[in-house]
Amino acid sequence: MKFRIIGILFLSTCVIKVHAQNILFKRVCNGGNNNQLTWQITGDPCTIIGPLILFGKENVAQNYFQISNTIPFSNGNYSHINANVPSVKDWHYFFQYSKICGTDTLTVFSDTLLIDDIKPDSTILDSVSVDPINNVVLLGWTSNKTPDFSSYYLYNYDRADPRLIENYRDTFYIDISPINPRSKALSYDITSSDSCDNRKEYGAYQHKTIHLRSTIDTCINDVNLTWTAYIGWNVEEYHIFRSINGASFEWINTVPGNQLIYSENISQVGATVSYFIRARKMSSQTISSSSNSTLELISGRAINPSNTLIKHVTNNSTDKIEIEVIRNPVSNYQSIELKRINPDGNISSIYSFPNGVNIFIDNIANNTNRYEYYLICKNVCGIITDSSAHSNNIVLSLSTDELNFNLNWNEYFTWNTGVKDYIIYRASNDNVNETINFMEEANALLDTNYQTSRESKIVNCFYILAKDNSQVFESKSNTICFIKTGKIYYPNAIVPDGINSRFTFVGEGIDLVASSIQIYNRWGNEVYNKIDISTGWNGVDNNGNELTSGVYFFMAKVKTGNETKEISGNITILR
Repeated sequence: MKFRIIGILFLSTCVIKVHAQNILFKRVCNGGNNNQLTWQITGDPCTIIGPLILFGKENVAQNYFQISNTIPFSNGNYSHINANVPSVKDWHYFFQYSKICGTDTLTVFSDTLLIDDIKPDSTILDSVSVDPINNVVLLGWTSNKTPDFSSYYLYNYDRADPRLIENYRDTFYIDISPINPRSKALSYDITSSDSCDNRKEYGAYQHKTIHLRSTIDTCINDVNLTWTAYIGWNVEEYHIFRSINGASFEWINTVPGNQLIYSENISQVGATVSYFIRARKMSSQTISSSSNSTLELISGRAINPSNTLIKHVTNNSTDKIEIEVIRNPVSNYQSIELKRINPDGNISSIYSFPNGVNIFIDNIANNTNRYEYYLICKNVCGIITDSSAHSNNIVLSLSTDELNFNLNWNEYFTWNTGVKDYIIYRASNDNVNETINFMEEANALLDTNYQTSRESKIVNCFYILAKDNSQVFESKSNTICFIKTGKIYYPNAIVPDGINSRFTFVGEGIDLVASSIQIYNRWGNEVYNKIDISTGWNGVDNNGNELTSGVYFFMAKVKTGNETKEISGNITILR
């Protein structure tokens, strides 16, 4: 109880012996035009007799005067009508009453009370939090310890009438109002009153809920969260919670108190995802506030491309660079684009793999040059979500001296498991066209050079085969040949039905398959032409008709070693 006491001197011709009071004058409240007086009877063996007599004065400078002498003491309250008409006054009051104590009749005076205008101590909200499950606002605060405390008043500034609830005495409140905390951040405040309804001012300690919003890119399944800062106390950190497909919310990350954004990727397809944010108070392990739960987000139905690989970059059976890809079987692709980094550093887009196609042969590339290849993958929305590691072709080069062949090649990289070893294959023969039976000659392990002795054979061809550590994938280099060359011989006449029946070229290192010939009659008309002259010419024209005996002129391009020689001359048909 709060009161001011002013001692009163009662002048009389007799001395009064004052015993213990049994009227406790509690408070005087300003009730507008009227003042409200309240008292209570305390335990005492004496008996009060007669009514209470009320004395008062309008301010400290005036003398007391009797206001009423007919107030029943048992009422407990009295209304001083029009006490503040025409204006509010600084009233002072006390009671006089009589009581019998044994055989004595005593006159007793109460304490003197002023108008109670002392406001109770401030009440401040501890936290305002949104229940992410039920979507209601939870308010909590510490109880007010002011002795004359009466009740709490709660306010929400988002209403036309901010009064949320009045004359409330609990320290916890659930706001189930129709204002949806998912629509905006909501502002709350609290004040307290005493028994005279003196209220502490409010508005200086507002608390504001965290309003969480979110978006999702259903192509790449990236979720972006943004939220408003919690207002009410300094936030040390925000904790992010997530629920997938209706499961319990789980903590997924923590960000500093000055960060109001967060992003993550959802790997699950067609998942229902919800979030909420919890703020933690600086220097407190217990006080926190939660945001609203976001509306349910549905992740995309397509699985973004990921972990797309180049299986190998290799030289195929026709000695062309071949690229094979490995698709992620659970991914949904719009396209897989093959890029090539040329020797000059320029990048070219050379192919887009259709569905069901995993192999591309780069017919444009010269396999004696080194290229790098990589993949760019787009999801069903045309957004790049994956790219492969770079891969390169193996380029083998050969040099020779009088005794040895010297092989050199570049390192191969594609596989995550790395290269286990490089194996050298060799084929030797006296004829270029028959040098096809390659045999493993040596394992160079991880070396990129190899030396071997020269053989007596005219043609020696090599290639390198790289194998990965799992022994599943392979990559083959270009094939390179050393061809021993010499003089080229050919007949000057043929007898189609005789011993020397065909015109051909002989000599070391000749590749007749890669050679060609044109034959003309004596008037300069072409009668025969052929690419791949490995079967020779037997004296017929292009239609297979026998030509007559006589002298013919030829022009030939003969592949010998790594060169092509142009040879011309005369050939006579004898029949």
